[in-house]
Amino acid sequence: MSDEFKVIPPTTKVLCPERGEGWTLTGITGIHEHTSVMFNGVRYTIAAKEIVEHLLPNYLKQHGENASTE
Repeated sequence: MSDEFKVIPPTTKVLCPERGEGWTLTGITGIHEHTSVMFNGVRYTIAAKEIVEHLLPNYLKQHGENASTE
């Protein structure tokens, strides 16, 4: 994956196989950051790379590629 990607805003929806559906509490501006994600009322700090490469695509696959991420 390229180190360049579109900025991901706060409240972007994501999907984790273990934790279910959640959303970012902070935005992502770089692939080497960590950001807060809320799953079922619990806040987790997760690497941006994990969100961009796995959690966001999981959500888009489940809800359709045109699903709103905000």
